[in-house]
Amino acid sequence: MTTPSDIAAKIASHVPHDGPVSTPLDGVQLFRMSEPVARVAGVYDPSLCVIARGAKHAYLGTHTHTYAAGHYLTATMPTPVEAEIRHASPDEPVLGALINLQSRTMTELVVQLRSITPEPPPPTDDVAGLTVTRWDNRFTTALDRALDLLDSPIDIDLLGPGRLRELLYAVLRGPAGPSIRHHLGGPASDLSNVLTFMRNNLDQPLAIDDLADQAGMSRAAFDRHFKTTTTLSPLKYLKTLRLNDAAMLIANGTDIGTAARRVGYTNASQFSREFKRQFGHSPRSWATTNAGATDPQAMANTA
Repeated sequence: MTTPSDIAAKIASHVPHDGPVSTPLDGVQLFRMSEPVARVAGVYDPSLCVIARGAKHAYLGTHTHTYAAGHYLTATMPTPVEAEIRHASPDEPVLGALINLQSRTMTELVVQLRSITPEPPPPTDDVAGLTVTRWDNRFTTALDRALDLLDSPIDIDLLGPGRLRELLYAVLRGPAGPSIRHHLGGPASDLSNVLTFMRNNLDQPLAIDDLADQAGMSRAAFDRHFKTTTTLSPLKYLKTLRLNDAAMLIANGTDIGTAARRVGYTNASQFSREFKRQFGHSPRSWATTNAGATDPQAMANTA
């Protein structure tokens, strides 16, 4: 029977350095982290972070999600989080995989499942679209079979699309499936589309009334539904999204002024004030104390 250690060995052979590395499988990356990562801000786009060795921690408000070898964390909407890797070394790195949930293959599977199976009830155990799931046999086998292809370009070309479909299907049929279906193409998809629009347009002025119209809701209904889904008000979510994205950019070498503009701030004083209120550090101090701090899942969209 395949174990997380077996999966970790295969991942290690394909990741020569720290950070995420793309694979020929659409939307699948592998990663290695050989040093601890202090609590760092970022934004998770709809994705899975699969842990084969070591452990990670993700924080959202008062909630802590811990996922170790043999588990994965699912984010079904753009989510501003803070993450931490407490233990990692060159001899015992954290190893895992990142799977994009917004790929064409996943979209096709969700649509097909909706046409032939009943819509599952809304999930009750996720917080703002985040869930931690233990690998089941179907997922472990599918992941192992997908990784086996990476040693052969011919195998990837001929079998890759089918193995990727098998892997994503295993995710949808597993414990995280109801949450994914609910947010991606299901009852919560209108709001999920608005959250993705916000995520992709942080540098633009975003009026909450316009976003409510886009979701097809009154402002009052939008505010209620938004807070129920994300745990934050629309304005608080937008501000947190912008500041977390800026914090990640600054930690990875973007100068402070450019980072502020890329997330929609035109007033440098306001940006510095709100950044310090959010993280307890000025942007300049953050750039020094968090230089190079990275979270693979937050980096996945840009790697």
